Amino acid sequence: MAKKKVAETAHALLSASGASRWINCPPSARLEEKFGINTSSIYADEGTLAHELGEVNLRILNDTIPLDEYQERINDIESNALYNAEMPDEVEKYTSYVFEEYLEARKVTKDAVLNVEQKFSLEDIIPGGFGTNDASIVADVKLKIYDLKYGKGVKVSAINNSQLKLYAWGALKEYELLYDIQVVELNIVQPRLDNFSSWEITVEDLKEWVDSVVIPAAKLADAGKGVLKAGDHCKFCKIKRRCKALANTNLEIAKYEFKSPELLTELEIADILKRESLFVNWINSISDYALEQALDGKKWPGFKVVAGRGSRKWLDSEKVKEALLAKGFKDDDLTDSKLKGITAIEKLVTKKNFNEYVGEWVIKQEGKPTLVDSEDKRPELGSAVNDFQ
Repeated sequence: MAKKKVAETAHALLSASGASRWINCPPSARLEEKFGINTSSIYADEGTLAHELGEVNLRILNDTIPLDEYQERINDIESNALYNAEMPDEVEKYTSYVFEEYLEARKVTKDAVLNVEQKFSLEDIIPGGFGTNDASIVADVKLKIYDLKYGKGVKVSAINNSQLKLYAWGALKEYELLYDIQVVELNIVQPRLDNFSSWEITVEDLKEWVDSVVIPAAKLADAGKGVLKAGDHCKFCKIKRRCKALANTNLEIAKYEFKSPELLTELEIADILKRESLFVNWINSISDYALEQALDGKKWPGFKVVAGRGSRKWLDSEKVKEALLAKGFKDDDLTDSKLKGITAIEKLVTKKNFNEYVGEWVIKQEGKPTLVDSEDKRPELGSAVNDFQ
């Protein structure tokens, strides 16, 4: 299994990755600590694995890791269940981009440095603060910060990115006395979305932002003070399901009384569109919370938990193919690169013959529990619903 960054595994109340949240909404940090649910996901674990692959590939390119250690770590990565054929190609876009920029930097500054997974303290501005750069290039005039985003759900921008600005601050402290750094360039590399976002800020402006924004917000957040404020920073907040500020902000959409689009003004439609992403994300988080509570036995008025729609799966595709070939069907009709799906085969042999020909090699997978209106015709699941989790 991939080794997670220190910043991801050790406890940090005011993390760099969550900076946009606690800077904009200081009380959220302590509320997350008290009420938040720590959850991981397959996407986060996949991202961690991709980061380790990016790290070892940059280190071998930069001759900072022995070949035997490199191969050992590559073997570990490739043996991970989340590793797939797409990952090395996508991560290579990141590593080649960073390393090519490092070679260019050395043409201008001979002693330019490429740092990979550089850990640093932010204690001077944030209580208990620390972070880890994915990669940075230190040279005269310009310091470059790189952050690999392997996910493809949401495009991430480098513009005014609080996380990257804090990473830049950590690197700047290490090197500002050794190099004549005047500008910081922040880079988001999101290869699966072909997103290479860059933004520059002067060292002077970065220091001003730290003094006027970060330090005051960190003091408030550490003390659990300040005003709850909803916004795009709520998307990954652990308490968004229970946050009244977010609920009130989203419920403002009700002022339009769910009118037909034709009855809304241009300004009203524009306002709704601006709220769409946050509103949908919030509604989905409420739905997830309600289902989790229902699975633990809570009864929501007017709702019940039922089994979701199931799906069918081949138990033995080779046996199915043999059986249908014996019935006179042609191989080209049965397969693409592999045996076609159940619906396609059922259409080919007709529903009437399907069970007789191949029914013994089909299994019905139970659908996941889902929360539905109590008027739904499906039977309510009993107290054993937690067995599905």
